[in-house]
Amino acid sequence: MVKDYEIKRNYVSVPSGRFSRFMNFTVMSAGITGNMMFSAANNFFSGKHSNFQDLITSEKNIDRFVRHLSKMRGASMKVGQLLSLEAGDLLSNDALKILSQLRDQGYAMPTSQLREVLKKNWGSSFMQLFKEFDPHPIAAASIGQVHKCILKNNEIVAIKVQYPGVKNSIDSDIKNLGFLIKSTGILPPKIDLYSLLEIAKSQLYEEVNYELEAKNLLKFSRLVKDEKFEIPFLYKNLCSTNILTMEYKPGIPINEIVNLSKHKKNQIFYKLMELLFNEIFDFGYIQTDPNYSNFLYDDKKNKIILLDFGASQKISPKVSIKFKNLLIDTWNNDHKKIKKSLFDLGILHDTFPKKIETIFLDFFYEVTYPIREKKVYNFDRTDIIKKIKYNFQEFIKFQNKLQIPSSDILFIQRKIGGLFFLGKLLKVEIDLNEILKKYI
Repeated sequence: MVKDYEIKRNYVSVPSGRFSRFMNFTVMSAGITGNMMFSAANNFFSGKHSNFQDLITSEKNIDRFVRHLSKMRGASMKVGQLLSLEAGDLLSNDALKILSQLRDQGYAMPTSQLREVLKKNWGSSFMQLFKEFDPHPIAAASIGQVHKCILKNNEIVAIKVQYPGVKNSIDSDIKNLGFLIKSTGILPPKIDLYSLLEIAKSQLYEEVNYELEAKNLLKFSRLVKDEKFEIPFLYKNLCSTNILTMEYKPGIPINEIVNLSKHKKNQIFYKLMELLFNEIFDFGYIQTDPNYSNFLYDDKKNKIILLDFGASQKISPKVSIKFKNLLIDTWNNDHKKIKKSLFDLGILHDTFPKKIETIFLDFFYEVTYPIREKKVYNFDRTDIIKKIKYNFQEFIKFQNKLQIPSSDILFIQRKIGGLFFLGKLLKVEIDLNEILKKYI
């Protein structure tokens, strides 16, 4: 039996061949150019001045850009999601609002294409495994979509199905998308496109490896013993290179606990911070993707559900020791040693202009003040985001001279940064010193 819920979602086949994906880029480029010419002509006849950047980043063009990326999924959609986070004030509010839709939704495969993917992985009689299989996904993202289904034994599972073609088209998609963005100028020149594309490519190659994600899930199941956390059970016999099947866990994305009591939010966030330092110093393994949907909260059980281990990374003892040194130096409020530890980690580098080094150290002292002074950390009070925006042009000015840290350091920074912004969103107040003193 296939259960058919009425879910408001758009269904479009994923273009799985390289040629069909290339043609989508071509159609997108032609449409953007056509919109520009039409708008310029209208402006001419109405006596208005036409500014190229305004024409290219118009709401209509950004909307077309988003719709095509959503339909293609894979690398295209991943880059769009990153753009919505990285573009900041460089796009108009209307354009940014449209682009940000890529973080929350995507097109789903039509039932016919979904059936073909399932048959290829499980055989033509796959429905015999299920009591109910809902063809309408409960989530659709850049790499795949998730279905909530019921097995013959009445166990409820979440089935993550990878879109066909996305794994084999990562390099070509990144190349074609980079050419499209450069040739049309749809992004302001201040955006570091090369770095953005490289980050997207790196993330995608990790996320499409479902076999590795399954191993990571099992590893975290062994490592995480705190009763406040739950990790879904993995159904190995229903997993393949393109499908992950795990126990369905109910809950809301962690950012949606914003309306809970302050005490409850503080408790939940405290546990997330404990887990972070466990990962860095105890496990030597970290789930590096801070996407809010990777952390669910089950209010009935008062549990945090951990999901999506595709972007997990091993932390070498050497890196762990360097982070511990930075933590100890910060705890002791030793500015000279803090600076040395930041250099040892490669977060600061000799290639940095002195002005950038000073700005970065100012950022660091701002966010670590409660640790250095042994105060309760009020995430809502820090004005670091304003400082980053204020100094953004300085970073852009020297972007070609800055050497970025190694990938393992960047992944840890990414997780720390994601949790920091979550803490600010939730306006939590916790005593981080209670967690940190264990490692001093």
